[in-house]
This record gives sequence, structure tokens and C-alpha cells, in this order.
Amino acid sequence: MRRLRLIGCGNTQIQTLHVVGRVRGVKETGTARLRSRQHVSEIRYETERLERFEPDVFGMMATKLQRNLAGLHGFLARLRGLEAVSRASIYELDSTSNIFGDVVPQESVDIVVTSPPYGDSHTTVAYGQYSRLSSAWLELPSPEKTDRKLMGGGTRKSVAIFPSIELNQAIESIRHKDEKRAYEVTSFYSHLQASIAHVSRSVKCGGHACYVVGNRKVKGITLPTDVAIRCFFEQHGFAHANTFQRWIPNKRMPLRNSPTNAAGVVEKTMTDEEIVVMRCEK
Repeated sequence: MRRLRLIGCGNTQIQTLHVVGRVRGVKETGTARLRSRQHVSEIRYETERLERFEPDVFGMMATKLQRNLAGLHGFLARLRGLEAVSRASIYELDSTSNIFGDVVPQESVDIVVTSPPYGDSHTTVAYGQYSRLSSAWLELPSPEKTDRKLMGGGTRKSVAIFPSIELNQAIESIRHKDEKRAYEVTSFYSHLQASIAHVSRSVKCGGHACYVVGNRKVKGITLPTDVAIRCFFEQHGFAHANTFQRWIPNKRMPLRNSPTNAAGVVEKTMTDEEIVVMRCEK
């Protein structure tokens, strides 16, 4: 499919608004479907049925544009009713590298609120696979390599030792069952640890970091991500303020799945998350 270009409009903000709506329209009318937070499937039609597959792409694009425009008008109306209007700045950066310190000054942030991935992308939420069509349509470079650029996307040939006894024990248990998966899990937590090292430098003394995380299972072993995050921050002068449990709303994944694909062997999936609150005391 050729990408449509907005001709005769020099306003980049209007162009961006149109691009977002058009990309969503392409996704909604494509054959890829997000069956759950862990799995993307592509509907494979028979040749005859595929020839008759004629979704209303432009109609869907128009619907998405109208919805987004209505949302923008509503948002602007709410802003006009506020006494003080805050400003938001959006940066494209990788928190696992030093660029974070170059963009956000050290000890300049009052609070960090984020929800990192549950684990490496290709075995948890398939961000790369789900966004591949949109990325290609936008002519972004190498959309097929997205998962490799995310946390845990690299490869390791060894198991690292982390400042969390519980995490080390869990990874060792996985290694006894599947050494390759243990390396993949280690790669994810190495990236998460590096990210927290940079984030922690940006928080003011007395500031807070709030991480919403889920403790996923690998090879039947529960990974204590909430405990690991606490330990990673404590290395950088943070104290544990509290951990709250949060039920996952709008849960799209099934209550049970079969990670081994063995008949009759099922496990419960995640139904809640932990909100880990750390306070900077350095």
C-alpha cells in the first residue's frame, strides 16, 4: 500500500494529527489482530476470500480522524477552564543509555511515574509485531527490528548476578530448565537495571519514583520484578516507601494459558500488578 501524503498543508501539527488517524485506520482494517497482550496473530485468508477482502480503509481513517479531533477539542476546552496550564515536553530517548542525563538534568525531577515492560518484548507484549504494519506504512527505518531495540532485545551468553537474592534465585531456577531463556531474562533485567540507574540520577532528593510492574512467569517460575526494582533503586540512594497492589483493569489476556502448549497443562495468567514507590534520600 502506498502511503498517502497530506498535500498543500505546511502545518506539521495538522500533518501529525492526520498521520495518527490514518495509521490507526490502516491497522483497524488490516489482517493483524491483537488477540491478547502477549500474542498477535495474522488472519490468513484463503486466496479466494482474500480477493474479496475489501475493507473501507478511507472510511475507517475518517472515523479515527473525527474521533481524534473531537478528543482534541474536548482537551483544549478543559485547558481553557484551568487557572494554571502546565506544559508537557516529549522526548524520544533511550533511558538505558547516557542520553537520558543529557536531555533531563540531574536532580531536576520531582516524581517519575512509569510502567516498564513485563519482560522482553518478543515473549510478552508483542510491540514490534503489532506495530510492524504501521511502522512500515510510516516508512520508519527497519520496523522488523523493533523488538531487538526494546528491553531484553539483545542476547547474552551468561547469567548476571543482580543485587536481589530473590531475582537471582528465580533466574537460576529457570536456567536449570532452559539455559537460553535464562539468558533472555537476564538481558531484560540488565536493561531495566541500567534504565533505573539513569532515572535515579534525575530525581531530586525527597522526590519519588513510582513503577507499575507485573511479576510474570517464565518456565513456571515467578520473576519478582517488584523486589528487583526496589533493590535496583536502593543501590542509588533510594528508600522503599510502599508497594501497592493494583488489579489489572480491562484484562485482555485469558485467565489461563498453556505456555508449554502441552495438552491439559495450563497456568493462571497475571491478574494484578504492583506499584512500587521509592523515595530519593541521597
